[in-house]
Amino acid sequence: MIAVDAGLLVLGVNRWAPEHARAAELLESLANGEREWALPWSAVHEFLAFVTHPHAVARVLGPDAAWGFIASLGQSPSLRFLGPTARHAEACAEVLALRDPAAPGGLDPSFATAVLLREHGVRELLSTDPGMARWRFLDVRDPLKGEPWSPAAPPARRYRTLTRRAARA
Repeated sequence: MIAVDAGLLVLGVNRWAPEHARAAELLESLANGEREWALPWSAVHEFLAFVTHPHAVARVLGPDAAWGFIASLGQSPSLRFLGPTARHAEACAEVLALRDPAAPGGLDPSFATAVLLREHGVRELLSTDPGMARWRFLDVRDPLKGEPWSPAAPPARRYRTLTRRAARA
């Protein structure tokens, strides 16, 4: 399963953003595809707070319009919303222990998303936020940079494969 963060939701709804077309296409391909994908509730809350805040965006969405966007994604049969479970405290401690010690600063809103992803066993995240890489258990990819991301593409290998060299004669 692959998860999507708030940044991609914001770009997917903001028609005036230069990255809108690619973000909207990505969300549409996930929503219409068969591959299971996830939205952590923390990312949904972050999205709603951002796009409805008059000082955060040039063209503010009303709460009903913002929720309508999430509700339309929620119609996807392959989407799972991720919320806290009975394992939440344990996952919180795990994420704190796995945090990159070299990462600057304290905890930010990405912490809540990282905890939910860990709790549900999600290891792949599509995100435009380079700060999400501080969570070392996640494979974070920015689908708006480089080649367009495709849900049909197989996930990248997690581990390097050693090849045997031919014996020298």
